[in-house]
Amino acid sequence: MATEPRRAGEEASASYCNWHPDTETRLSCSHCGKSICTLCLVQAPVGIRCRECGRPEVLPTYDVQPTYMLRAVGVAVAAAIVGGVIWLLLNALFGVVPFVSSIFGLAVAYAIGELISRSVNRKRGVVLAWIAGSSMVVAYLISGGIFQLLSSSFINVLFSLLFLAVAVYTAASKLR
Repeated sequence: MATEPRRAGEEASASYCNWHPDTETRLSCSHCGKSICTLCLVQAPVGIRCRECGRPEVLPTYDVQPTYMLRAVGVAVAAAIVGGVIWLLLNALFGVVPFVSSIFGLAVAYAIGELISRSVNRKRGVVLAWIAGSSMVVAYLISGGIFQLLSSSFINVLFSLLFLAVAVYTAASKLR
């Protein structure tokens, strides 16, 4: 039973919005078929949808449960302590060579980001990025960064803070 195409001058039958019963409409949800008005529609890549079908879903990658956050904090504390001590030892061995400390620091930052990412099953989120960045700051302070900040000239302090910002970004970029 095929429907006849409308002829010029004929109007389609209008229905009423499911959420606003007094509003006449000819729109319907592309997913469930409910009648919707222009106030209720949600634009989706596949057409217009009602409020129920057009709700955005949180991707599983960004759905970070509290247990994952606790796991990330535990790994971050351990990685900051171990990374800071290794960084301190490498600075003691190769401290006279310029910029070598920065390379070690970036390696520690990458390792912190990667370890936290693996510990939370590659989940991502702003909170995880903050945890990784904070862990990098702690590793920097353990490696002797606080003494460098207090005993160096202004230009060295500026470069140290710039390096720390790059290292925090490196650690956090794996998790945001």
